[in-house]
Amino acid sequence: MDANSLTTIVGTLGFPIVMCLMFFKYIKQMTEQHAREVKELSEAVNNNTLVMQQLIDKLEANVSE
Repeated sequence: MDANSLTTIVGTLGFPIVMCLMFFKYIKQMTEQHAREVKELSEAVNNNTLVMQQLIDKLEANVSE
């Protein structure tokens, strides 16, 4: 979006409406990014949990021998 089109939109709709639309777009983008980050972190925690369980199983097998 260039400066001329932004000026035209602000002049037509008004500054508060344009800012609300821009904030809406920004919040939507941040929410989507946060959802991706949470998904990646959940996968990492699940993978770490599996590895920890495997280590515990091996340690228990060695102790019982």
